[in-house]
Amino acid sequence: MESNLKARIIGAVTTVLALALILPNVLQSDKESAFLSEIPQKPSTPTWVDESQNSRVRIELDSLAKGEMIASMKAPEPKISKQDDPKLLHVAGERSSLDEAGAAVAWSLQVGAFKDSKNAVKLRDKLRAHDFKGYLLKNSETGLDHVYVGPMLQRSKAEQTRALLEKDLLLKDIRLQQYKPE
Repeated sequence: MESNLKARIIGAVTTVLALALILPNVLQSDKESAFLSEIPQKPSTPTWVDESQNSRVRIELDSLAKGEMIASMKAPEPKISKQDDPKLLHVAGERSSLDEAGAAVAWSLQVGAFKDSKNAVKLRDKLRAHDFKGYLLKNSETGLDHVYVGPMLQRSKAEQTRALLEKDLLLKDIRLQQYKPE
């Protein structure tokens, strides 16, 4: 009989607590005030912030997501070089330096130009397999895929790399040219 009494007392206490917690919310007349937010208003934008920049970025992101920007983006045309670019007088061969515009002077080696892009990809992959930084650029005027190694900050390093390519991979007619980033 004691266990029955304990069960009744626990049930009564649970019922009273539930009513004490729920009943005030049910009887409350202003139900809207229970769900009001305490989030402060957005602060005013400082005068030095350019709101048009934010909207311009949003427009560019939207057009990029839709695929409209892809048509306007294209890689730069590779320069067709018949001979090595000349040494720059103000640039030391052993050290990297800056050009007149303040950009880093770098050098690339043109190791080939192919009509068939499969051949260009094979050569690039062969260069990468021998730990050279090979990359491709397509020239829209000639339709050729140009294969390059580089860029390297020192011209002397580029000349050493050309000697290695000629010796190890038996490549010929490698052209040294100044690397121009996009």
